[in-house]
Amino acid sequence: MELGRFPCIKWIKDNSSNTSVLQKFLKIRPSGRWLMLGDHAAQSNRQLWTAWHCSERRFKRNKSLARNVDAEFIRYLAGTHHVSDAFQRAGLSDDANNGWLVYLPECDDFSDGMAFPKTSYSEIFENESLELLELLNLELSEELPSLSISNANILGLESDNIDIEDLENSLIGFILSSEFNS
Repeated sequence: MELGRFPCIKWIKDNSSNTSVLQKFLKIRPSGRWLMLGDHAAQSNRQLWTAWHCSERRFKRNKSLARNVDAEFIRYLAGTHHVSDAFQRAGLSDDANNGWLVYLPECDDFSDGMAFPKTSYSEIFENESLELLELLNLELSEELPSLSISNANILGLESDNIDIEDLENSLIGFILSSEFNS
């Protein structure tokens, strides 16, 4: 499934606490389809779209393990069926100065077991993401998701024998293993 750039942007913050940023974010986010991830969690567009597809499919079939789509998405990124472990692995750490603002597009079509995002998702993301950053006093970073073996380890992927060239496929397999082991 090749859908292009996943709707997320990296942010940088000053000395404000992550707890206060998250609390404010949860109060002002437009919907539960907006979430924040730790800097290490978003590594590639294919990784993010795969986690999105798996979480949407689970919700459409009423078989999700998490109560909310944002938690289900995080659960897949972290490759686990334990929601609390997922937040520890893919969430913001207390001392992080940056992270990702993520929008999970609504599913427009669900046929033959495939989920497809509504075509308006990029407009929604672009219209609301910069406003959210401004309201949260966060600075936009131009950095895009990038592959990192050490960051994959933080997510819980055992990467002893994985080369950087194979990392993206390993992250996708990590997500899918959560699908089959749940």
